Amino acid sequence: MARQKSKLEEAARATQAESKKPGSQDSVRETVESVVVAFVLAFLFRTFIAEAFVIPTGSMAPTLFGRHKDVVCPQCGVEYEVGASCEMTDDGNRLDWRLSRAQCPNCRFVTDAHELLAFKGDRILVNKFPYELGQPQRWDVCVFKYPEDPERNYIKRLVGLPGETIRIKRGDVYARPVDGQEFSILRKGDPEKQRAIQILVADDTHPPRQLLKAGWPERWAGMQPSGDAGSLDGWTDSSAGLTFDAENRTYTLDGKSAAWLRYRNFVPNDLDWRSVTEGLSTTPNPRPELITDFYAYNSFDAKGRPVPEPSFFWVGDLTVSGRMHIRSVDDPQATVKLELVEGVRRYWCEIELSTGKATLSHTNELNPDGEPIVLATGNTYMRPPGRFDFVFANVDDRLCLWINNRLIPFGADSAYKASALPDPQEADLLPVGFQSQGAVVEFSRLKLQRDIYYQAYAEANDDVGPFPDQMNRGEYNRSLERPLHDALSHPSDYARLYRENLGPIEFHELKGNEYFVMGDNSPQSLDSRLWPNTRQAINRHAVPRNAFVGKAFAIYWPHGIPFLNDGQGYGIVSHSRTNSHVENYPAYTIPFYPQFGRLLKRIR
Repeated sequence: MARQKSKLEEAARATQAESKKPGSQDSVRETVESVVVAFVLAFLFRTFIAEAFVIPTGSMAPTLFGRHKDVVCPQCGVEYEVGASCEMTDDGNRLDWRLSRAQCPNCRFVTDAHELLAFKGDRILVNKFPYELGQPQRWDVCVFKYPEDPERNYIKRLVGLPGETIRIKRGDVYARPVDGQEFSILRKGDPEKQRAIQILVADDTHPPRQLLKAGWPERWAGMQPSGDAGSLDGWTDSSAGLTFDAENRTYTLDGKSAAWLRYRNFVPNDLDWRSVTEGLSTTPNPRPELITDFYAYNSFDAKGRPVPEPSFFWVGDLTVSGRMHIRSVDDPQATVKLELVEGVRRYWCEIELSTGKATLSHTNELNPDGEPIVLATGNTYMRPPGRFDFVFANVDDRLCLWINNRLIPFGADSAYKASALPDPQEADLLPVGFQSQGAVVEFSRLKLQRDIYYQAYAEANDDVGPFPDQMNRGEYNRSLERPLHDALSHPSDYARLYRENLGPIEFHELKGNEYFVMGDNSPQSLDSRLWPNTRQAINRHAVPRNAFVGKAFAIYWPHGIPFLNDGQGYGIVSHSRTNSHVENYPAYTIPFYPQFGRLLKRIR
């Protein structure tokens, strides 16, 4: 029995061993198969679904940042970014030079940026699926193969569609379809996309207190209509009917007088700031300027280019936002009026406080003193008293209004036909105004922004003249940059200079499979306007359909925020210039935490 039991145990062990051997082989095989399948799925996902990219340059700022530095203005506290991709060599592996200064978009103070950390560009996800099944859409932020070098990927915003002739005129883009008779403006169909790409002009919650203390005038002030000789476009400063709290930045209209709260675009220059920091006086009685296409992102000092770099193209498309606290309503017919000026027209949004009804209108330039031209009406659902956040925009020949972050549905009637008189006027020196009638209204958190100004350029560099597919003059004339900048306080002189020397530009009709693209950072974008033509294409400005990779849809990782060591973190790799060590220029810093405000941010 013992011998038989032993044999049975040996047989059982043998059977167990035999069963383990094939099982182990199966396990290894399954692991290998899983890894292979994972690689195949990853390959298929990358090829057909989505792919990650890193933004190297700032051609799409402020929508997407390339290599850049984060700046906090030491005077007004506004946070902004300045491009730093030019600090590196073309391959991005070696420090070439270091930018030293940047200029605030709000108060124009020039900051020492030499020692600030430089961060790599945004990491984004590009969805390939929409372009596999459908066609690229206007205003998509898209990745494509650069026509002049298909090995390189570019990212721009899609503007022109097949069959269209593209015109760029005074910062706006127009298209004429095949066999079309007229050009029409290309506006963003989704106002939320338009709102997302506006650029800061002035933020009243961050005043330049040192400059104001030295006597520089406030940009927002009480004003009344006046025929006095010293008035500006028929307006003079007046404190009647307005209470201003300089510390808390609130402006209260009593609703009983003809008082308006108006914005004046006072722009200090570098001399004003140097005078103040040295205890001297600023420019006496400065005159407001036209709002221009100034980009803080481009305000770095490059080789041979000083800071501040002048900006000289007038921007009339504006967006104003803030909070109105309606404290009391003293008249059943009480109204609040919001005004934006562009050229010869004033654009209004008038809200009846008893009903919440909003009316959009503009002046009739043929009869300025007559009844306004009403565009549309809508319900804001405002029920005062109370606090209401507002955004009022005049962009791309369309008026938009948001109340408490809700877009008011005016429909297609909120769009209008532009005036035939496009030149800036004296009124554009005071382009925003608020009035209250029959109600006490406090305004605060005021912010003024501008639309992207697409420059009408078509030269690749100083040595290349207009391309064969360019029509009309465009805006490329270096000799006029300083005269235009110097004329910003005198709109009639600016208008004459622009009208006599500059103009729109057009690009030949796109073929059936061609598209036109531009960068949001128009002054610093190599796009359809500026490509050379070594490939000898009929339309050197076009991107062929088969060059598109996909649509950018989210920022999955903006740079991390360093902490410890006074917020600088600790560098773990340093770049070098030639063979010398460069201090305080790490390639990476630790520790850091995610930049939650832009993490997984949708790209509009």
